[in-house]
Amino acid sequence: MECPSCGTELEHEDIFGRLFSHQDGEISGDIYRCPVAVEEEGKCDSEMFHVCGSYYMYRADGVLHEGYPC
Repeated sequence: MECPSCGTELEHEDIFGRLFSHQDGEISGDIYRCPVAVEEEGKCDSEMFHVCGSYYMYRADGVLHEGYPC
């Protein structure tokens, strides 16, 4: 999967969902990070996100979203 801002291959960083011990353990989606935004200043517009270079995708819809899931 490519970064929509610069075309670099995104790196899988983490998962998100209801993962705490008192929850049901469902994984809602995946978090990705653009390595260019993190490592090279001024090379990718996603470095301006609240969490630098982050994208996320819900597994149910498969659509890549900008930013970090809340």
